[in-house]
Amino acid sequence: MKAVKLAPGVHWVGAIDWNLREYHGYTLPGTTYNAYLVRGSEKTALIDGAYHGFEKEVIARIRSVCDPSEIDCIVVNHIEMDHSGTLPEFMRRMPDTPIYCTARAKAGLARHYDTTGWKIHVVRSGDTLDLGGKTLTFLEAPMLHWPDSMFTYLGEDAILFPNDAFGQHVASAARFDDELGIDAAMAHAKKFFANLIIPLAPKVLKKLDEVGKLGIDIRMIAPSHGIIWRWHAGEILKAYTDWSHGVSKDKVTIVYDTMHGSTTMLAKAIAEGVMSEGVDLRLCLLRDGRYEGTHRSDIVTEILDSKAVLVGSPTLQDEVLPTVAGFLSYLRGLQPGRLTAKKIGCGFGSHGGMGGAVAQIEEALKEAGIEVIEGGFQVNYRPDEDELTRAYELGRRVAREIRAR
Repeated sequence: MKAVKLAPGVHWVGAIDWNLREYHGYTLPGTTYNAYLVRGSEKTALIDGAYHGFEKEVIARIRSVCDPSEIDCIVVNHIEMDHSGTLPEFMRRMPDTPIYCTARAKAGLARHYDTTGWKIHVVRSGDTLDLGGKTLTFLEAPMLHWPDSMFTYLGEDAILFPNDAFGQHVASAARFDDELGIDAAMAHAKKFFANLIIPLAPKVLKKLDEVGKLGIDIRMIAPSHGIIWRWHAGEILKAYTDWSHGVSKDKVTIVYDTMHGSTTMLAKAIAEGVMSEGVDLRLCLLRDGRYEGTHRSDIVTEILDSKAVLVGSPTLQDEVLPTVAGFLSYLRGLQPGRLTAKKIGCGFGSHGGMGGAVAQIEEALKEAGIEVIEGGFQVNYRPDEDELTRAYELGRRVAREIRAR
C-alpha cells in the first residue's frame, strides 16, 4: 500500500472502505477515511485517522513515506470514530507523541478512549504549529459537524484540511477531483451536504465568511472523506455557499408511498400539472433503497435544490404509512428550513375513514421549516375524474408559485 503525494512533503495516507453501504442513515457506495502526513524539515505531523480496524492500512501507507516512529505529532480535527478510531493503536506504538486538538475534542476523546498518559495539547483558532518550512494553523469550527471540530491550514502549500466539511462518501481508486471527474465529485458532495450539513447551514456560512476574512489562499481542499479538491476547490466552496443559502431550481420533488394505488394516482396527476408549466420534477416512490433512487437519502438530495416539496401518503390506522413517517422524521432532523431561501410544500393522500395522514404530513413539513401553501389535498378511497383534475391543478399552482419566487 502506497501513500499519494499532494505536494512536496504532503501525502494522503488514509484507508479505503470499499464495503460500507449505509452510514449516518443514508446509502453510499463505500467511502474513504482520509489521513494526511505533513513532513517539515524539523517535524512530521499526522492529520486525522480512520476507523478502528484500518490501522494496518494507514500504517502501511505511512511506511511508504517514513517510519511511523518519525511522526512527531498528531492533529485531531474531529473525534468521531471514523477519524479517531486508529488513535489508540497509534498511541500504543508512539506513546509520547503529542496530540493537538480543541478543548472539546480533548474532553470527547476521554469519553471514547482511555486517554491516560496521552499528551494532549489544546489549541485555539489562530494557534500555529511550526514543522520547519511547513506551518499548520488551526481554526476552530464547532458544529461542523460536531462541537469539537476544527480545520487545519497548511500555509506554505495553501492546503485546507477541513475534516468532514467539503467531503463525500465514495470509495474509488481516484484520490483527486480531476481523476474521479468533476460531475461525479460534485454529485457525491451534494448528497453528503444534503444528508449531513443542511442543519448546519448557518454555521457553514459563518465559517466561510470567517475564512474569507482571513484572506488566506486556498488552492487545495483535503477533506476527511472522498476525493481531494485540487483543481476545483473554488467550485466546491461556491457550491457550499449556494447550498447553504438554499439556492434552488424551478424544481418540484414529490415523494410518496401508496397502499392500493390511490395515492399514486394523485401523485401522477399532480406531477402532470407541474410538468405542464414547464417546471422540473422528481417523482419519488419511497422504497427504502430497495431500488435505485428510492432511499430517503437520495430523495433529500433531490430536495436540496428543489423549491417545492410535496409529500403523499394514505392513512393507515389514523397515521401516515411507516415509510413516509420515517422519511418525515429524517426530514425534520435535517431542517431544510434553516437554509436562507425557504421551500414551499403541502401534503396529499387517500383515506378510507376519517383520514389524518395529510394533516400529520403538513405539520411535519412545518416542523422541518417548509412553508405549507395548501390546506392539504385528500380524497376518500380512489380519486374520481374531478379529484384527479383538482390534483392536476394543484400541480400547476405549485409550479406557478415557485416560478414567481
